[in-house]
Amino acid sequence: MSYWIRKLYAMRVWPRRTCRQVTEMVLRNEDQALRWHERVAVRLHMQICVACPRFLKQVQFMREATGRWRRYAEGGDEAP
Repeated sequence: MSYWIRKLYAMRVWPRRTCRQVTEMVLRNEDQALRWHERVAVRLHMQICVACPRFLKQVQFMREATGRWRRYAEGGDEAP
């Protein structure tokens, strides 16, 4: 984690987000674009958290798998 990110958190200049809040924002980002300050908050949280980046990868995997399944169901691909 960079020096400035630690400094912002230590000074409490930037509001901390809980994992629950970040996962809600990640899921909401699937449907609508987040505001700039929400995107920054998510990125900052991802720098200090171990579990949330894993959750983000799972969401991305599910999005890709759903897209592949949809193309397969429509007859666009031979196999999933």
